[in-house]
Amino acid sequence: MIVRETLSHGASNATLSRQAFIDMITNAVEVYKKESFGILIGVRHKKHYFVSDVIAYQMATNEYETVDVTTFRVNRINFALSHLTNQKVIGDFHSHPEGPDRLSATDVADLFKGTPTLTCLVSIYKSRKCEQWKRNPDNSISGSIGGKFFIRIAAFEVVHKKSQLRRLKIVCPYLKRINKLKLHKKALC
Repeated sequence: MIVRETLSHGASNATLSRQAFIDMITNAVEVYKKESFGILIGVRHKKHYFVSDVIAYQMATNEYETVDVTTFRVNRINFALSHLTNQKVIGDFHSHPEGPDRLSATDVADLFKGTPTLTCLVSIYKSRKCEQWKRNPDNSISGSIGGKFFIRIAAFEVVHKKSQLRRLKIVCPYLKRINKLKLHKKALC
């Protein structure tokens, strides 16, 4: 199977709630130097995803270039969610400590094996820069965390029928508040 990555044009986007944004980043920071992994909870409406919550797998086996979660634990989480919320698992996220800012061949192969169609990649780097949060030309978002880390988040949609991996525009209204309050500069900057 040949998989092409395309840049999404038009209305395709992934909106991150304040809580989902914070949870993805704090999980990546918590296990920094190793990869993090979790699921995205929310709703999908046509070409729009709304990620309301993120659940990180606490018992994942985090390594420097991989993360492993047993099927038993995935099933246990899915069971609990089905009894706690009407929202669904719409995808997953993982981090790449010190990059790269792209999905690996293993990441892509795993995406096409699964059923959720949304994935977010959190690339996290040690950095002394203090950069405001912004949307990048490739539809990702990026910014600093207190002069210690630089983060880039990209979203992708799997289109099984076309064997495509479509890069989605990330929308995160919370970024304006971070920049207005200068939270990206707090502490070391």
